[in-house]
Amino acid sequence: MDIDYLLMLQNFRSLTESWLAPVMNWFTKFSVSFFPLAVIFIIYWTIDRNAGRRMLAGISLGYFLNGFLKLTFCVYRPWIRDARILPYGDSKIAATGYSFPSGHSTAATNYYANIAIWVRKKYKAAAVILFAMIFITMFSRNYLGVHTPQDVIVGFTLTFLMLLLAYSIENWSDKDADRRDKIILVSGIILCIASVLYYFFKPYPLNYNSEGNLIVDPSKMIHDSFEGIGYVFAFVICRYFERRGFDFENEVDWKTRFVIGICALVPMMWWDKHIVKIFTAFDLRFIGKFLETSGFIFYGMIVVPFIMKHISKNNLLEKIYEKLKKK
Repeated sequence: MDIDYLLMLQNFRSLTESWLAPVMNWFTKFSVSFFPLAVIFIIYWTIDRNAGRRMLAGISLGYFLNGFLKLTFCVYRPWIRDARILPYGDSKIAATGYSFPSGHSTAATNYYANIAIWVRKKYKAAAVILFAMIFITMFSRNYLGVHTPQDVIVGFTLTFLMLLLAYSIENWSDKDADRRDKIILVSGIILCIASVLYYFFKPYPLNYNSEGNLIVDPSKMIHDSFEGIGYVFAFVICRYFERRGFDFENEVDWKTRFVIGICALVPMMWWDKHIVKIFTAFDLRFIGKFLETSGFIFYGMIVVPFIMKHISKNNLLEKIYEKLKKK
C-alpha cells in the first residue's frame, strides 16, 4: 500500500510536469533550515525563557528519538525497496541513510509544533497555520518520493509525544528543582552514554549494491545520530547551570535582550553554515556532529545569557547609544 501510494503521487508529478514539486521542495528544505531554530532562540532569549527552555527540551528529545529509531529499525528508503520509485530532482542525493522515521517530519514537528503550543491560546489562527506547515512538510516527503506514509506519520507522532514529555518533565522538575534537576542531569548523561554504546555495538544490515558499495553505511548513520546525542547531552548540562546562575530574564531588560539576541544569531548562523565543513575537513566524524549540535545549545543557553548579563550590568548598550548620539 505504501509503495502504491508513492507511485500514485509519482504518476501525478509526471502528468502535471512536476509543477507542484518546487513548492514541496521548499517546504521540505525550510523545515531543516536555520530560521525555525533562530525563532525559538529569540523566544528563549527575549520573550519567555521558561517556554523557550521547554522548546529546547522537546527539540533535544525529538532529535534523539529520531536517531535512535533509525538505527534500531534500519529501514531502507522507498527506491531501494522498489526500483519503480523515482524521487524528484536532487531529493535522492540529499535523502541518504535509513528511512524510518522521517527526519524532516521530526524537524518540522520540533519547530512548528513547539511554537504552535506556545501561541495556541492567544493566536489560534497562527497555531493552525503552524500545524498545517507540519502536515505539508510531511506530505512533501511523500510527494518527492523519499519517504513512505508510515515514515512521516511516526516521525510526527513520536516527536509530538516527545514535546509533551519534555514539557511534563519540566513541570515535574519545577516542584522540587534542587533534587529533580540533578536527576534530570544524571539521567540525561546516562542516556547519552548508553545510546553511544548501543549504536556502536548493535549489528546492522550490510547489503551491497551492484557496484559493490554498501546500500547504507551504518557508520554514517551513527554519525548522524550524534546530532540527537549532542542536543540532549548539552541541554541537560546547560539547563542545570542556566536555572541557577543565568537568570537573564529578570536581570536584563527585554530591549537589551532583544538587541543582543538578534546580534547573537549571526555567529550562530555562521556555525550552522560552516562548522560542518570544518569538522569534515579535519575528519572528526562522530565527535564533529556531536560538537555541532551541542555547540548550539551551549552557545544559546550559557554564552549568550552570560553576555546579556555582562552588557546589562555595565550599561554597555547605553554607553554605545550615547556615543552614537554625540556623533
